[in-house]
Amino acid sequence: MASLAGVNCVEKVIPDVLDELCNHAGDGDAGRAEKNRGLARLLADMMQNAFAFDALKASIPAIQNDFSYYRRTLSRISQSQDVSILAEARQYAQIARYSIPHDISNQMSLFYAYHNPMVKTVVDSATQFAKDSGNEQVVLDCLSALAAGSFSTVKNGRADSAKSERLCVLVLVTCCVLYDWISASGVGSAQSGIDVEAALSLISQRSLVDSTSADKVLRANCRTLR
Repeated sequence: MASLAGVNCVEKVIPDVLDELCNHAGDGDAGRAEKNRGLARLLADMMQNAFAFDALKASIPAIQNDFSYYRRTLSRISQSQDVSILAEARQYAQIARYSIPHDISNQMSLFYAYHNPMVKTVVDSATQFAKDSGNEQVVLDCLSALAAGSFSTVKNGRADSAKSERLCVLVLVTCCVLYDWISASGVGSAQSGIDVEAALSLISQRSLVDSTSADKVLRANCRTLR
């Protein structure tokens, strides 16, 4: 159930973060610029957690079948009139209070049905925010600006540490992924505000999730790039 709690948190936080970034992206004072960097880092950290969660899910391919078996077993016990099964049910009664509620298990089943459920949550939240804002182009321009700043920092070696450089790579990947899903034509189109081919070339030798290179993570989570 912790994963669903994470989903609810993402769905609440992503719109707030994007709203702040989009409304104040052009503010020039130092305090605002520092806050924008912090918000960009928060956005990237949420996407990093999403990448890591989905990679973990992919490493346990049996999780969906195991969870389906768990749900079927509880359903069979609760609905059966068979004496032997009811005896089994009495054993289960001792731990019934620790069972996942039916409505929650339904939500979890739908959540795990996607191959990248947590990234999908981040993307869906960002896409819905862009639609609700009434001006998707402002959101796309904000993502383009963040991507350009991160790209420049990495390309020109301006990061003051390996950790800072990795954060810039993560911000760049995050912006590309979100841009690809929000934009009707995708991040790789001629109309895109992000030069994704240059970004892919720049980050191809940098690891992002475990030992997976950043360009592979980017391609795996985009709608139009493969």
